[in-house]
Amino acid sequence: MKQILWLFGIVVLNQIMGCASIMQPTGNINERIDYWLEQQEYGKALELVADLDEHPSPDVTDPQEIQKKILGQAERYEQRVMADAEKSANNNDWHTALALYQEALSRLPESKLLQQGQQQLLQRQQESLARLELDHLIAKGEWMRKDLLLSKKTASTASYDWFVQYKLSRKEADAQELATELAEHGRRALESRDLPLAKRILPLAMSLYADPGIEDANRRLQELLKEEDIKQKRIIDEQQKLIVDQQKKKKRLFNIKVQRENKQLMADFKKAYEDNNLIKSQQLMRKLEKSSINNKELQEFSKQLDNDVAEHVQHLIETGVTYYSRQQYEQAISVWKEARILDPKNERLTADIGRATRVLGKLQSLREKQGVEEGVTSQ
Repeated sequence: MKQILWLFGIVVLNQIMGCASIMQPTGNINERIDYWLEQQEYGKALELVADLDEHPSPDVTDPQEIQKKILGQAERYEQRVMADAEKSANNNDWHTALALYQEALSRLPESKLLQQGQQQLLQRQQESLARLELDHLIAKGEWMRKDLLLSKKTASTASYDWFVQYKLSRKEADAQELATELAEHGRRALESRDLPLAKRILPLAMSLYADPGIEDANRRLQELLKEEDIKQKRIIDEQQKLIVDQQKKKKRLFNIKVQRENKQLMADFKKAYEDNNLIKSQQLMRKLEKSSINNKELQEFSKQLDNDVAEHVQHLIETGVTYYSRQQYEQAISVWKEARILDPKNERLTADIGRATRVLGKLQSLREKQGVEEGVTSQ
């Protein structure tokens, strides 16, 4: 009797706790709405707001603002649930993904977004199961192909053993049945143009049992694969042609740019040459010679410039010699350095500049020494 009373007490306690769990919140309308929002019961919170149309409350001055607040939280909740469900589905945890939608729809039963997401998830689950079942069927076919090959070798070796022959006939019958099932999947793959899947299935089916129907399907597969190869080759050829065309266009634009630059270089050279600026003319000529220009006009300008430079350098050397003979060493060095800019490999210029520099240095030393001696004498 005591045991019965104890069990009865447990049942009553569970009923009380159950009632407490579904007990409606108390307080004013705002407090009840906040309660349901804390519980993430957005549907119940929206029901309270909808009820305000028939039963207005002095505690609520702007029902639309409250509804907007609830809908905002509900929308964020929907996005969070869908993201978590997607993550679980990607991890192949379909139970958790579906449970998330089920719980969310109990809180937001009118949510079209959640309903659509749940249906899409169920469809993906069925597609995943179908792929797994087909993978299992293909694996079974691959195993049976190997087993059938070994069984045929065994039967050929033990041709006198009726039991071995009987087992082979049973396996061939099983292989025929499995080949028929595989071929049906292969035909569906062909209809949907899923050639990689059809390629996995139809040759396997034909290796198990080559009846005319399976041979026709496999022949159709080979035709489609050939068409696909031609299509892919055409796409590759078009892409390569596009790349070649782009390279040609790029090269053409580059050549146009180079031609413009060379044209400007030639114009700058002619101006510098007309202005008798041999140093600048020489610099521009070096750039022109490095460019793609190789015409008769450039060759003539180059030859003429070389002659003018050689003549001018000789003139500067002679001028420097005149300065040097007059003991105007600084002027001689300046003129010879100008000549060396035009003819940097001229060894005579290097020697003359060195000699004049040494003489100038000695004269400077003598002047300093004389200045010291005069200072001592005056003291």
